[in-house]
Amino acid sequence: MQEFAYDAFISYSRAADRELALALQYGLHTFAKPWHRLRALRVFRDEGSLAAGSRLWGSIERALDSSRHLILLASADSARAPWVEKEVEHWCARRGTDNLLIVLTEPPAADDDAGGGGARQLPGMAWDADRNDFDWQRTTVLPRCLAGRFHEMPLVVPLGWARARSELSLRDPDFRTAVAGLAAAVRGVEKDTLIGEDVRLHRRTRHTVRSALALLTALAVTASIAAVTAVRQRDLARDQTALAEVRQYVAQSRNASDPYVAVALAIAAEQRIAPALPEARAAFGDALRGLDSWSSRLVGEVPLETSGVFGSLSWSADGTQVRMADIDGRVSGWTVRDGRAVQPLQAVAVPTGTMTPDGVRWSPDGGSLLSRLHDGRMTMSYLVSDAVSGRATAGPFTVSEEEGFIRDLALSPRGKVLATSQQEGIKLWDVGTGRRLGDPLPGSQADNYPLMWSPDGGRLATVGTAGIGVWDADRGTLLWSDRRAVNDNALSWSPDGSRVVTGGHDGTVRWWDARTGALSTASSGQHDPISQVLWSPDGARVAVADDSGTIRLWDAGASSPVATTLARDSKHFLRSLAWSPDGRFLAGAFSSDIGSGPSRSVFRLWEVAQQPPPQAGLSGPTEGVLALAWSPEGRHIAGGSTDDAVWIWDAVTGDPVGGSPIREEYPRDHVQAIAWDPGGRRLLRATGNGLRVWSATTTADTSRPWWGSGGAVTVAWSPDGTKVADGTDEGQVRVWDPDTGRPAAEQPDRATASGEATEGGKDSWTRTGGVQSVAWSPDNRRLAAVLGDGSLHRWDADSGRPLGPAPQASPHLARSMAWSPDGALIATGGVDGTIRLWDGGTGRQLPTELRGGDSVIDSLVWSPDSTALVSGDDAGTIRVWDPRHYALLQQREAAHPGGVTALSWSPDGSRLVSGGRDKTVRLWQGTTEREACRLVAEALRRTPTTPELSGATGSGADICSRPSRIRDYPLLPLLPARRK
Repeated sequence: MQEFAYDAFISYSRAADRELALALQYGLHTFAKPWHRLRALRVFRDEGSLAAGSRLWGSIERALDSSRHLILLASADSARAPWVEKEVEHWCARRGTDNLLIVLTEPPAADDDAGGGGARQLPGMAWDADRNDFDWQRTTVLPRCLAGRFHEMPLVVPLGWARARSELSLRDPDFRTAVAGLAAAVRGVEKDTLIGEDVRLHRRTRHTVRSALALLTALAVTASIAAVTAVRQRDLARDQTALAEVRQYVAQSRNASDPYVAVALAIAAEQRIAPALPEARAAFGDALRGLDSWSSRLVGEVPLETSGVFGSLSWSADGTQVRMADIDGRVSGWTVRDGRAVQPLQAVAVPTGTMTPDGVRWSPDGGSLLSRLHDGRMTMSYLVSDAVSGRATAGPFTVSEEEGFIRDLALSPRGKVLATSQQEGIKLWDVGTGRRLGDPLPGSQADNYPLMWSPDGGRLATVGTAGIGVWDADRGTLLWSDRRAVNDNALSWSPDGSRVVTGGHDGTVRWWDARTGALSTASSGQHDPISQVLWSPDGARVAVADDSGTIRLWDAGASSPVATTLARDSKHFLRSLAWSPDGRFLAGAFSSDIGSGPSRSVFRLWEVAQQPPPQAGLSGPTEGVLALAWSPEGRHIAGGSTDDAVWIWDAVTGDPVGGSPIREEYPRDHVQAIAWDPGGRRLLRATGNGLRVWSATTTADTSRPWWGSGGAVTVAWSPDGTKVADGTDEGQVRVWDPDTGRPAAEQPDRATASGEATEGGKDSWTRTGGVQSVAWSPDNRRLAAVLGDGSLHRWDADSGRPLGPAPQASPHLARSMAWSPDGALIATGGVDGTIRLWDGGTGRQLPTELRGGDSVIDSLVWSPDSTALVSGDDAGTIRVWDPRHYALLQQREAAHPGGVTALSWSPDGSRLVSGGRDKTVRLWQGTTEREACRLVAEALRRTPTTPELSGATGSGADICSRPSRIRDYPLLPLLPARRK
């Protein structure tokens, strides 16, 4: 016999029945409990039973399999809750319904009389005795996965009245009776027997309590000590619960498919414990990146009731409704409203007389329906009807047998001309009279379909076994054709009529110049035959669907697929796609049945991300960027590159200031380093020929480099502005007077390489013994430098004496170093991809290292508040670290192809600037928790919502609804700054 860890598992909606579930769990634990046992029954409830660090679904799945009974708290909220349905479906699949107990928590209707002799109605629940199943039209409190599971009406414990009670405990006789019934069912005993046992145990307990009163009095001091311990244990338990919830939110955020769900849950994780845990901060960083890069998200899904399979979708002109017409000409619609689910509208039937409809298409303006009719033989007709009223506006007009079978038909944008594809080719008809307009279009064949008019109505395009063809509809002449599209069976015009896209049986998407017929690109991205292509109204994207049920969005400008897949559903066949007029939404109608009769179909609605403005960048450098520095007041950014130029940009507009660029007079004298003085009035640059300083306001350069300053590869201005330190490619650190350009009186002892490293540097100026980076302590009292051989050196700034022996900052070559603004830590980066931390006061190495990969750490920079460290490596990745918790908070791959060589943080901590060998300078920004909350709220107002998003709002958006409770943390800066 199977051993069960739990007697019962409670499945419930946290939003609706959290307090009731807690009271029910406690009641089952304590009802008829012998004094020597901890619990009468062991009951699992997710909030109270999950351990810290649990993997959410895996833990719940194990608990379900280890439970003897499942208690379902049934309500309208739990019926919509994804987790409840998942738990019930798992239980039924493994255990059936024999041990499934239903507790109805939906409050009774106001007119539901609790007394009297009539039978009480169960709110939200109705049993169909004829079908031996629940009536799912009236049953709203049970998940649909229970359909067909019961063969007779199960026993239901009504507890809807309990929501109105201010306190639920076993002292409440009604609640005690309900608990007794459930406990009896779980134990497998009679209810009266169990109640009698509880009374007997209660009497025994009272006797025991009286006997123990004297003993308890004697142990008062001991009890006091135990109380203190209990308080500590309670606090520990609360901390463990909070930690478990944070980890649950983090896991849910990382697994969420909807970007707004991920943000809401990440905010919940950050706000649960103050200060936020590193894993919560990292989840928030990942969620922000997902919010910045998402391309589409599913926001609505409803089943369809339609008698046909050849449905066609269209949007209303104002973009508030999606409408579907089936082959019978019936129109169903769904209203897209703020924050509400997609709702069906009343259907309108189109009269067809004795003819049988077998195809329908919308007019380009969405005001009319074009139906294809037949009489069971070869006689065919077409009918144009009003899409709202169903009234026929043209036809039906009969096409004789001699004209041939109508394979496809398309109404011109103005609704005056009809194009049909028939045995003799493509024919044009006067819509109002049914009269044929001239001969078939030259070069057209019987299998030229589908047909599509250009947006202006002047041209007609089609694909078939002869390839693609485009005709001048007014003149009736073939403009161009191409047999390279012989395998294509889907096409769409760009909104401006300049391009045509086609999709083929081999999954190839072809892009054509609509005027010349030139094939610009043939791209592969779909693996199965393409069934539909549809250009978005703004011309930016194309939706491409194939026979496997996969829908992808393609970038029309790049002629390539967007990274994410819009949909993948091999169980449903796509019938129609339609873009909203503003291109923000894409609707799809799917069917699982191809034959006649009612179809098991579904309607889906996606929101498609709008194209963001280009990332803000600083233009100018023509070669790799080696140095960047933000001015102390935050108004300017300076940069130097291997094209021997120094640039100064306006930090707000991104435009170069007057006088930029400032070029070196000596060729190939690369700008290796650049630094502002603390007042932001002067700028210092280091080149192979030496150090130069000039006024940042006038960009007036000194005539010559400082005497004897050649070989400088790194430079740092002292915090008080009275000194400048530089490092040379020979391993020497020097101190200068910036006012005179002469060496200071006291110089640091020469730093010597601590080992014979053999690994070569990546740049021509790098040597194993050369100084890679130099930095002052914030208090001006110490100076530090890291050499290429991996040694870290520190000196007393006044005397130049070394502060102890130079430790090995890296077992390999070192490439970067940065001192935190608060002076507490020094970070060094090596060629092995490791960042090591050192105590800024003692120089002692901290035990834990930061490692994000194997690439060379070329640049390091601290945030102004010293809470974060940003690294850039030669693989092009930028990472944001929490160095005190040794946690990676955020990262951006491919920030600079070829490597990140320079980083600088704005003085206010809101933005980051990066440069690389790809000759670009990019700006990055962050988003506060409050701003992220606003974006989640906007998404809920803007679109209908999935259960996943509405469920997340119970955790994240509930906090966002009270701005005063939101804690904003230091910005994570790796969102692209956008041009305004």
